[in-house]
Amino acid sequence: MYKIACNWSDPLADLIINRQINIDYIKAGAYGEFERQFDTIRSLKPILLHGLGYHERTGMENINLIDLQRANKIIKDCGCPHLGIHLAIKNSDMQSLMEPEDIYIRMSKHIQFFKKNLSVPVLLENIPDSPQERAVFDHYPYAEPERINRLLYDNDVNLLLDLAHAKVTALYKDWKIYEYLKNLPLDRIKEIHVSGSGYDQYGFPDDTHQAMCDDDYELLYWVLERSNPDIVTLEYVGIDSEPQDLILDNLYSQIKKLEFICR
Repeated sequence: MYKIACNWSDPLADLIINRQINIDYIKAGAYGEFERQFDTIRSLKPILLHGLGYHERTGMENINLIDLQRANKIIKDCGCPHLGIHLAIKNSDMQSLMEPEDIYIRMSKHIQFFKKNLSVPVLLENIPDSPQERAVFDHYPYAEPERINRLLYDNDVNLLLDLAHAKVTALYKDWKIYEYLKNLPLDRIKEIHVSGSGYDQYGFPDDTHQAMCDDDYELLYWVLERSNPDIVTLEYVGIDSEPQDLILDNLYSQIKKLEFICR
């Protein structure tokens, strides 16, 4: 059995209040409307915290700006079992002439910082490699299995596997998705993010967070046969073109399928 989490949204709240679904955590980040909505979210379920408001990532330049006392209080108040950190470095984070080994050293140092100073275990989340990630989010590509494996094993941390991120990466780099996943540290998965993916306006693979399709469920089944995560998290709140009734229907049907898979 695996616990189920889902991104916070008003439709999700309706489904929980009306006892139409059975999930264990509500996923939310400690930024934006979080403080105003906290009491409402926490009254429904424990909060699976994802993001402290500092765009946390393993290669971030300004790691000392994180208010660790606030972070640990929020983690405790949420009832959060672990914290996911993006396995990423932005080009703007990088000092001039940084070599791959320099990036590895900085990321390792920061992973140890998070491990030492946060009150819950740290998970590293794979991010996608795509034109949008490189151009819009300024991410230096860090998706190769050998790089990911080295960081996780050397620093003794576990993996938050985002399947949509992996799928986008494989499509963009013309890799076979199952071969790509086979080479990731599946034995270290503690949480899985699931959602549908699509393409951006230019036709490139994109992490759209749309509703899951059959291929996405097949990918999840395949990974679950080879790993033992604690939590499966649905990252769906609807997309801009979808009316509210469709979002509610999509949310309900996806969670019911995940209940069948995970219970």
